[in-house]
Amino acid sequence: MLTQEIIREKAREYGADLIGFGDVALFDGTDPRRDPRSILWNATCIIGFAIRVPRALYETAERGYQYMNLTQMGVKVIDEEFSEIFLLKMARLIENAGYDACVQRRVSNLKIKGDMTQNPEVMDTYELIHAEPVSADKPAPEIIIDFAQAAEICGMGKKGRSGSILTPAFGPFQRFVFLITNMPIEQFDKPFTDNLCDSCGACEKACKGHAISENGLDTWQCSVYYRGAHESNPYMTDEILKDEPDREAILKGEKRFDRESARAIYPKLSFLPMHLTGYAPMLCGKACDLACYRHLKEVGKL
Repeated sequence: MLTQEIIREKAREYGADLIGFGDVALFDGTDPRRDPRSILWNATCIIGFAIRVPRALYETAERGYQYMNLTQMGVKVIDEEFSEIFLLKMARLIENAGYDACVQRRVSNLKIKGDMTQNPEVMDTYELIHAEPVSADKPAPEIIIDFAQAAEICGMGKKGRSGSILTPAFGPFQRFVFLITNMPIEQFDKPFTDNLCDSCGACEKACKGHAISENGLDTWQCSVYYRGAHESNPYMTDEILKDEPDREAILKGEKRFDRESARAIYPKLSFLPMHLTGYAPMLCGKACDLACYRHLKEVGKL
């Protein structure tokens, strides 16, 4: 008989660092395009898994020694290679016991209709503006769950000011995947209620593009500086952006970018390969996450 404890043991064996069991009833009131029950109509549970990202990848980027491994190993490999094999193994375990298991990894470059934010990690995002429901009682595809909401419901962590999900074990240094199932669950984990983010502002001060404020993360502003439009980028030369009349303001993070102006400048920010993978090199080094981690350690929250 398959139990929660067996799932936890197997998840750890297959490489998960954190596991949480969330009650799908807690998604009541959620936009149907974000609701796991829109994916699996008889779902009872959403199971969350976190895979730790090595902190040293961020440390080396902060020092300017290496950036590509942070993007490749810390984002792409975990999301597109490790997580896929991991989820398929977990799904097989559950479905061999007679239940359904819908695997959910991050859909990095898709946005539901009306979501006009950007994912700075990828070359660009595609808003599903042409998606229409197949009938009046159904949501429009694609159904894309909110990973931060799901992590909170699974009792794993909560989104901080910078947009990263923070956990007591690793701070901002993990990637999440989920599995939606109709398997009966003995006991759900309690939703995460702690406020690891104390609004200290460390992430805001560390951001090279001033993309973080008390209102959260400006994803379009972030995407430009994530790609390296700043003075501390070691690949920046005098030739880059030389035709931009406000080049100095851009490099100092003083220019504000929106959906249109960010996309217009993307082609001019080509420092490391991205077309083969579709992922933008993390040339800001995610200084916001490092600053957050150090603060959490200093105040004893990690």
